[in-house]
Amino acid sequence: MIERSKFSMMDIYQLMNTHAVKVNGGSGVLVSALSHDYSYVLTAGHVIRDHQKHEILNYRGDKIDAIQTYSHPDIDCAVIKVPYEAAINLELHIGEIPHEASLMMVGYPDTRNNETDFDKKVKQQSASFSSFIEDEIVIRATEGVDREMIEGFSGAGVYYVGDGYPRLIGIEYSMDGPESEWYLGNLKCNAIRCYEELIETNSLEPIRPSFLECFSRLRDKTFNYDVPGTKVISHIKEEFGGIIDEILEDELVKPNLILNKYKAALLFPEKQHSSLLDIKLWISYLEFMTISVLLDDPTKADSDYFSGLDKKRRMVFSNSKKNWIYDLRGLFKIADSMLDEGGVLVIDNYEPSPTVIPADFQRESVLQNISRPKVTGSRLKINQGSVSKYNSFNFAHIRALHRRCLIERIDELHNAEPSEYLNMLREFYNVYVN
Repeated sequence: MIERSKFSMMDIYQLMNTHAVKVNGGSGVLVSALSHDYSYVLTAGHVIRDHQKHEILNYRGDKIDAIQTYSHPDIDCAVIKVPYEAAINLELHIGEIPHEASLMMVGYPDTRNNETDFDKKVKQQSASFSSFIEDEIVIRATEGVDREMIEGFSGAGVYYVGDGYPRLIGIEYSMDGPESEWYLGNLKCNAIRCYEELIETNSLEPIRPSFLECFSRLRDKTFNYDVPGTKVISHIKEEFGGIIDEILEDELVKPNLILNKYKAALLFPEKQHSSLLDIKLWISYLEFMTISVLLDDPTKADSDYFSGLDKKRRMVFSNSKKNWIYDLRGLFKIADSMLDEGGVLVIDNYEPSPTVIPADFQRESVLQNISRPKVTGSRLKINQGSVSKYNSFNFAHIRALHRRCLIERIDELHNAEPSEYLNMLREFYNVYVN
């Protein structure tokens, strides 16, 4: 696999081409499902309409069987379930797209049907981002295109190359505006969210984000803090990067394997299943593992070490923006179900300014409440033997921990030698996490 930092434009074109498929008289994009039983082709709905059988060809011209098709009742989008493809390496774009950002559309226009080599039938059409309204994206093909040039592109993937790596943002399905304006080259695309909703409606496994394949894809997104006037944070990021590289050496320490092992136990409350695919969860989980290695200094930071943490230290995630202390009662119960006495539960969510740890009065209030006798009887909600176990649990919010142990201790770190950083950080984090 090509390292992210070494991606050239040729690599980018190759990656987009290898995920482009020809579907009947149109195009499609091959993406992973959160399953090893099947994958998906995303395309436009009219590409599969009125076809009893579907011809799907990959970038080499090899046939891909269609297991089943799913069409949206109101939107021109469709999903084709196909046999599992292990080599898919495509990322979905998360976040906003700058106005007039450079895009690339990749598909099989009719104008290339006569090419004898199949790999020359695919075309990359440069474009720019125009608008995004209610899941419909409008792009403008560079230098304009006419209808004849665009035929066959229906179902083509549209990519944003924001940081030297292509990420899928939508699927093209139509020219935009009246025919008199087609010369402008405006094209309409369905956002990926339309396909995710179609997949969910049909009780299929969600699209698998490629960052679940390996933590290396999240390495550069960890510990991204900045303090003006000092290089301490960049030095610490390098030190943490060394720990992450050690973690990456074990092929059994991967996001998808952790997901398969813990599933909803990674969340609070556990019913927020869509959050399992949130990149924020997995960035925080990699930081959690890094801090654990820092604290424990194991002989080897491998899957055996992390499995050994299961009863000692765990992390859970929520997509809520509310103060996590409001969920403290539920977190005590989660800790009880997961951890041994003295265990630590590390938390992350979308709260803008989280508290590091709950105050003593907040802990006491929750513990008094859950151990109070029920109105209908004398049995305690937790028995007296469990009270001491509940009292032994510790909780900490991971982003607030970084703020407390990195940003707020920056003076001490700035005045120390770089060789002392890890030992100092071990001491700082140990106050809250052990």
